Amino acid sequence: MTISKTSGPDQPLQPADVSQLVAVAMRLAMEVSALRERVATHEALLARHGLLDAAAVDAYVPSAAENAARAASDRELIEALARDIEPAAR
Repeated sequence: MTISKTSGPDQPLQPADVSQLVAVAMRLAMEVSALRERVATHEALLARHGLLDAAAVDAYVPSAAENAARAASDRELIEALARDIEPAAR
């Protein structure tokens, strides 16, 4: 994604830009909501079966491979969001 040299915090947004930003914000909100529900479900099921203590989740430290996989997933999401706001998407 490239950002115009004229863009910045002091530049007015065009209505189409505002619409795109709202769409991105809504997409992120939906992603967060779905993830929160799934995580809560997983934790509840694991706790119900005696397989997980909530404190263990907070204390968990992922391996280097897990961190790399998480970073790749984060990058995919960021790229998808960038595509949503690129001028070509208009």
